[in-house]
Amino acid sequence: MPQTVSDDALTTAPAVDLEPLFAPQSIAVIGASRTSGSVGNAIMTNLVMGGYTGVVYPVNPKARSILGNRCVPNINAIDEPIDLAVLVVPAPHIHGIVEACAERGTHHFVVISAGFKEIGGEGVQRENALRDLATERDLTIVGPNCLGVINAASTVRMNATFARDMPTAGPFGLISQSGALCTALLDYAKGVGIGFSRFVSFGNKVAVKETDLLLALAGDPNTKAILMYVEELSHGPEFIQTCERITHGPNAKPILAIKTGRTQEGAAAAASHTGSLAGSDEIYDAALAQAGVLRVDSVKELFDCAEVFVDPKLPGGWRTGVVTNAGGPGIMATDACIRSGMLLPRFQEYTLKSLRYQLPATASVKNPVDVIGDAKHDRYRVALDAVSADENVDQLMVIVTPQTMTDMNEIADVICDTKNFCGKPIVGCMMGLVDVSQGVRILRSHGVPSFNFPEDAMRAMAAKCRFAEWTRHPLLPYRSYEVGHAAVTKIFDEELAAGRDHLVELKALEVFRHYGFPIVPYALATSADEAASSAAEIGFPVVMKISGPKILHKTDVGGVRLKLQTEDEVRTAYNEMIASVREKTGEDVEIWGVLVQKMLPPGKEIILGMSRDPRMGPLLMFGLGGIYTEALKDVAFRLAPIRENVATEMIRDIRSYKLLEGVRGEQPSDVESVSECLLRLSQLVTENPRIKELDVNPLIVYPTGEGAMVADARIILTE
Repeated sequence: MPQTVSDDALTTAPAVDLEPLFAPQSIAVIGASRTSGSVGNAIMTNLVMGGYTGVVYPVNPKARSILGNRCVPNINAIDEPIDLAVLVVPAPHIHGIVEACAERGTHHFVVISAGFKEIGGEGVQRENALRDLATERDLTIVGPNCLGVINAASTVRMNATFARDMPTAGPFGLISQSGALCTALLDYAKGVGIGFSRFVSFGNKVAVKETDLLLALAGDPNTKAILMYVEELSHGPEFIQTCERITHGPNAKPILAIKTGRTQEGAAAAASHTGSLAGSDEIYDAALAQAGVLRVDSVKELFDCAEVFVDPKLPGGWRTGVVTNAGGPGIMATDACIRSGMLLPRFQEYTLKSLRYQLPATASVKNPVDVIGDAKHDRYRVALDAVSADENVDQLMVIVTPQTMTDMNEIADVICDTKNFCGKPIVGCMMGLVDVSQGVRILRSHGVPSFNFPEDAMRAMAAKCRFAEWTRHPLLPYRSYEVGHAAVTKIFDEELAAGRDHLVELKALEVFRHYGFPIVPYALATSADEAASSAAEIGFPVVMKISGPKILHKTDVGGVRLKLQTEDEVRTAYNEMIASVREKTGEDVEIWGVLVQKMLPPGKEIILGMSRDPRMGPLLMFGLGGIYTEALKDVAFRLAPIRENVATEMIRDIRSYKLLEGVRGEQPSDVESVSECLLRLSQLVTENPRIKELDVNPLIVYPTGEGAMVADARIILTE
């Protein structure tokens, strides 16, 4: 019987306390400079002029003071504990300075300097040494090669970066791997009126990784949503479990991410179907979806989607009501709503009656409601009161086009009033830029997201719907089955000791049998009579396949026979097969015998697979087998280990899932049996890190209640 595995058994050690990094009482800027335009001067200027509430010590042996703050020659000249050291010195000096600071009790560092792994060679060695020092001395190091850290809270006001300005305080925390992009993000956010709570450029991740920063932002009461820009992720299971903790539960916070770049490992050719079909983007798509992270494609989309989370109310579903004063934008909103996967519901009859009674005869009372171009705030109030109260509506969009008679500010006030009483998310879409600007300011000052065009608004609303659905989606436990782990370990030891990293079918089937997979009945025969006897015991018809450590392409050497119906046919096939293989491969080829298998009745062919990514861990694959695998590439991916419900999600994710449900009178396939195979596969690859790649191809699945059978499998090992 399967057992439940608690999350605690899989969660990594608690994250380090990063509060001294974000809210230090004292900062030493080592490499502070009086030279205008230098990084050391920019950081000092940002701290002093930005209103930092703590004490700043510029460390520069050649200057008397910087911005009115007396300089000290080195860290030892400071007579009080230093919570945070910001280093802006040449890379070769970083290790020694960090070590000196650690001797004085400083445990938190921001290393701005470049010259580490990004330059290769000596830089890699330098970074490895710094990582070892951080581990040995239990140090928190953001960077190297980063922009720095910002905390916009009024009690801290720390801008320990070389960006141009201190951002406006706001509800969003941002972490970014790219320092250069950070400056662009800050500037864009300033232009569209978005503020930040905390802001981190983490660079090379020498001793602080994404999961540490995510937990720190999740614990910050000023942060309502977390934004990420990452070029690579690492520690896949840890990342997924960390994000699940943040995006789920009673205090769930959304995480929105831009993920760019393709890992060299992910792009490399692979021997298994899984490896060949899974590029790096598929790996990250799987990880982010599994973690409940909303992936976006651009900076604009990142901030658009973030804006809807200013209002903490989540929609109860995907049904969207639209109120507009122009027919064209209403059609645009309709198209965008459907494209985004949301619903445009029919209103209740009481809503329609109310709208017909109170709106002009020329108005359209269906969804979208068109209050006509001459509408003022009173007409918008009538429409919003009715639509917001409709039981078929989960969220609202209000479109306003600036016409001569349109009182933008008064309409904005009505939208804000509706937001306060209706209990449903509401989004404004004031179309334009100049004439609507004051109305937009009113909306945003009251926590109402506002967009220039319906397409942007609908895309953001759909993101909020996905997050709302994720929070309602139960996180079922992990499952652990009683398996023959020791027997599998022995097989791997023996095969690797013999110099074989590609397990032949016989050995691969043994591995899957020890992990409780339903295996097609089989036997290894070493003579014609033994093959005939085994076939009779298994039951006709049977399949015969040559078995040997070096014979990988059986069909090419005449090593496969199908539909054998009698013992005499089996004996004849055995002798002919052995002769054919020896003729085509050489007399000295090692032959273990012949694998005799029950020939299975027809069913749906499924492929299961795994490819182990160096950074993210074991990536599971599910899809329909046969022509569907290579021709259509209709497969789903998830990172192991997977929860109970994730296996079912994988199966339903493929485009051809309807074929498993049964079409044109076919019986539905036994999806529950396939789901269990995926869970067992997750356990197999999680518990056995020496499995590099594997395929179960095919897994034959039968109608509901009749199960599935592993017909063929292969496993590739690594030391």
